[in-house]
Amino acid sequence: MTTVNNASGIYASLGYNFDDPNDAITTLSADTQAHLNTMPAFITTWQAQDIANNDVGGYYQNPMQTSAMLVRTAAIELFTLANGVINLANVANTSWALSNTANSFLAHTNRISGVTAFAGDNTVPHLDMAMSAGKTALYITNQTDGIIDTSPILGSFTSLFIKPQLDANTQTLIQIISNLNIANTISNTQPYTSNLAGSLAQNVNSFMAQINTFMTYRQTSDVSYYQNLTAFIEKYNQTKRFNNMGQSENYLVMNYIGTDKLKTRIS
Repeated sequence: MTTVNNASGIYASLGYNFDDPNDAITTLSADTQAHLNTMPAFITTWQAQDIANNDVGGYYQNPMQTSAMLVRTAAIELFTLANGVINLANVANTSWALSNTANSFLAHTNRISGVTAFAGDNTVPHLDMAMSAGKTALYITNQTDGIIDTSPILGSFTSLFIKPQLDANTQTLIQIISNLNIANTISNTQPYTSNLAGSLAQNVNSFMAQINTFMTYRQTSDVSYYQNLTAFIEKYNQTKRFNNMGQSENYLVMNYIGTDKLKTRIS
């Protein structure tokens, strides 16, 4: 009977508890053990420790989280001030739209940064799927188009790379809100109105719209690129199947089921 003495580590976490009364579990042969010893490492020390300690996860962060939440906070603050004020209706509407965009942008960047696990929707990019498809696209476009940069891989992740620009715009918006001191321009009785100059209200409205467009454009560009990427991978897979066909499959294609189009391409 084989005796197992691994009292700790990954093996122990498997919960193996069979006492093997009939000696069904045997020790690997010397040749098999020697073969295993020649294999490259499957796991690093830190990976083994995390698995054994049930401490997996928490490896990713969203670099845009603080930025998106700051936009949302500023937009909600402005909406709270302008909502219900007759001549600030446009500001209220735009700030509400901006807060929704910030929420959507946060969810998007959580997905592509790996903070949010894949939930089955393959129409929008998630870290693992987008990275895998992007690597395939890089290998292919390097061969077909001479691409030597990381754009085929990172085209689904561009929303993660705009923190300086988004933060600068958000700080400007916060400063505008502070300078306008909108709360002190609103009447105390209904119907609520503001004595804020129309041009100033239009300026803050336009600036919020610019931030909204900036965030939306990057998110939709990531999604559009990912959808193009997955469509490309699907077309590649449809053609890849004809590489290295065996003798029987090639015979079947060339003599029975292959169209003239296919036979011309593979002959």
